[in-house]
Amino acid sequence: MLAVLFFGLFSAGVSAQAPDCPVLPLTGSVESSGTAGYIAAQLDPDWTLTVHDMAGAAGDGFELLDTHIPGFGYIKSRVWLRICAQNDTPDVSDWVFYTHENFFQFCALHMLRADGSVETPIDLRPDSAFAERPLQAPELVAPMTIAPGEAVTILVSYWSGGSSQLDFSIRTAGDYDATAARKTAKNFLFYGMVTLLIAVAFIAWAVFRHRVFLYYIAYAASALLFVMHGDGVAFQYLWPWFPGFNGNATIVTGGCLIIFGAAYARVFLRTPERHPLVDKALFGFIAVTIALTAALYFTDPQLLKRLLVMLSLASFLTCIVAGLVSYFSGHREARFYLVAWISVVLSSTMMNLRHVLGLEISQEAVHDSMRAVLVFDAVMMGLAIADRFNQMRKSQQQALEENLTAAKHYLDLNQRFAELQSKHELAVELSKTRNEEFQNVIHDLRQPLHALRLNIASLNSEKRRSGDGTQSIESSFSYLEDLISHHLHAPPAVRKEDAEEAQAGAPGLQEILAAVEEMFAPDAADKGLTLRRVPSRLEAEVNPLVLTRIVSNLVANAIKYTETGGVLIGTRRRGDTVCVEVHDSGSGMDAAEFERARQRSVRLAQNSQMAEGSGLGLAIVIDLAKRHGLTVRRSGLRQSGTGVIVEIAGSSPGDRSGGATAAESR
Repeated sequence: MLAVLFFGLFSAGVSAQAPDCPVLPLTGSVESSGTAGYIAAQLDPDWTLTVHDMAGAAGDGFELLDTHIPGFGYIKSRVWLRICAQNDTPDVSDWVFYTHENFFQFCALHMLRADGSVETPIDLRPDSAFAERPLQAPELVAPMTIAPGEAVTILVSYWSGGSSQLDFSIRTAGDYDATAARKTAKNFLFYGMVTLLIAVAFIAWAVFRHRVFLYYIAYAASALLFVMHGDGVAFQYLWPWFPGFNGNATIVTGGCLIIFGAAYARVFLRTPERHPLVDKALFGFIAVTIALTAALYFTDPQLLKRLLVMLSLASFLTCIVAGLVSYFSGHREARFYLVAWISVVLSSTMMNLRHVLGLEISQEAVHDSMRAVLVFDAVMMGLAIADRFNQMRKSQQQALEENLTAAKHYLDLNQRFAELQSKHELAVELSKTRNEEFQNVIHDLRQPLHALRLNIASLNSEKRRSGDGTQSIESSFSYLEDLISHHLHAPPAVRKEDAEEAQAGAPGLQEILAAVEEMFAPDAADKGLTLRRVPSRLEAEVNPLVLTRIVSNLVANAIKYTETGGVLIGTRRRGDTVCVEVHDSGSGMDAAEFERARQRSVRLAQNSQMAEGSGLGLAIVIDLAKRHGLTVRRSGLRQSGTGVIVEIAGSSPGDRSGGATAAESR
């Protein structure tokens, strides 16, 4: 009698169905969505409850869920699920509990039958190799035998080491075999496509030897392994005897995906030299990923998994920002890159919504999005690399054409320079038998020729290739050619109206001073001096060549006899007179020294020690001014250095508000 009573109590404790457990009718395969309203859950924070506890009084702690995907976040507790089911088919006995998950640290399924017996089709631990699974499938599945008309209680206990979401379905054995075959075919088709794209990238690296291909290969391989691990195929074929590593393989593959994705973005977009701030952000994600992995891999891998899921989305968003910055900076090759990363962000967002926020998104949907994104991403990244090389080829072609044009221009300048040099040598020979005026011309040729040498000698520098300095070369050429044409060739007869038309088109006072500034800028820079012209709108009627020769001699002397500081050119008005002034910060001259320097071939003692010269510069200025109705005098306002003023009397009205004086500007 006691035995019968004991058996009855025990049978009641492990009855097939609890009184508050709704029964799920099995008329065929039940998809995940069909389990809503039939799942009860209970947490086991101390990991002390057993299947008999859950079948007995402890089972009163089960609470019915209103979802078909139970999940409690990233928790330390073991999760117990209860589903009461009854086989309402007439002839199906073989069923499969299909979890849609590749790996749990702990996973056990128990079946409580009406006779009180308990069966455990699957019971896996962290050290369970792949071969210990009852069905050799990439996902966690458990075979169940439920006879037609039989009612059972299914108890599932698990702990994932990551998110606690569990998406499952109950299928007939035949339906499961067909589903598994389709999924295997789909997986390996996808793996083959991505492997082919990686192989093409490797061949491209072997041909072009550009490191961008290596970073892309590393990024694509990381993404492929991440998906293979999520499918369970990696555990099945790559490391079936290392369940401990498989439990944390998400950390390794996901971390590599972040690291190599950011590294590929840095190399492809050339952020270190183009966008330093963006480059620091990308490098920061690499450093943070490595630091977090080193700190939490062995201490709290569950927290690390959650952080990496969020970090991946932030990293991929930063890759998009880097692409936008590059594209709007004029680098068109970033367009395909941007499209690729946008698709990656969409898939990463789905993963965050499921694992971080707990939204009811099936694991299959997340994996399918990753597969589609990876193929699309591989194609777009390949197009991006091809587009980048195409843009580089166009840029190189454009640079080659620009260099060819520049070379032709520089060749023309050298030919013109050679002609001027030849004419200068002719002038030297003629000066032996010609008058004083010809010696003046030779003197005026020497300094601009020196300026031209400085300009042409520096044409091969990086700055000259960008176009700087061309204007000063042209100014020097124009001045020298006008000077030689005026003095070495007999001027033809010119009609009065032609002369007036030429005078109307002649350069103005400010244009002449600007040309002189540009002509002597290289000479001043060569000595470490500043040469500056004070802008003004004052104009005056004057012979352009005469004024150019006068100001050129004054500026040449100022540069020659100034060791530090600089030279200033400017204009100002006094009544009907326009004054052109040249000031320097050199050793200076008093009134007596200025009068001596006006004489031909006279050099002051202090000037002889500072630089070589002929003593003709100021004398030529005085002679030209005298013959063309101009006045040259020394400025008495200077406290140091020398200031020389050229007065142009009876000038036409100009802008009487224009320009500070050279002396005032100093």
